[in-house]
Amino acid sequence: MIDFSSPQKYRTQVDLIRLEACLQASLEKLGYAQDEAVTLKLTDNRTIHKLNKTYRNVDAPTDVLSFENDYLDPESGLHYLGDIVISIEKAQEQAANNGHPLQQEVEMLFVHGVLHLCGYDHAEEDEYAEMSCLQDEILKEMNNPLLGSISPPA
Repeated sequence: MIDFSSPQKYRTQVDLIRLEACLQASLEKLGYAQDEAVTLKLTDNRTIHKLNKTYRNVDAPTDVLSFENDYLDPESGLHYLGDIVISIEKAQEQAANNGHPLQQEVEMLFVHGVLHLCGYDHAEEDEYAEMSCLQDEILKEMNNPLLGSISPPA
């Protein structure tokens, strides 16, 4: 389940049902139970810039951030993996620059964020290969053509 924490103006720009399907495909691929949940916040460059500076000490906007919190909601019984924040402005810019729809970009960023919440990273070459492969497999399952979209480690 996705708990959307976003202004209505951003929610109307994406297909929330497709994003829910991306979450379910990701969880299934990774062997997680289907009672897992994430919070998704769609925001602007200014807000994600502040978060990036505060939590990663990077003084620039980014496209997606993930914050693990591993929380069991006692009322719903849902296990929250964490929070994903996506800058719609950055996603729009990247989609326009690469000539594909915003929805495809947001799906790719969302799957990327889910993988981070599940413990995957791409800072080292071996981690990069594994995470990139998983992300591509999930995107293929979702008929999203944005494969090979994780930058290799510097």
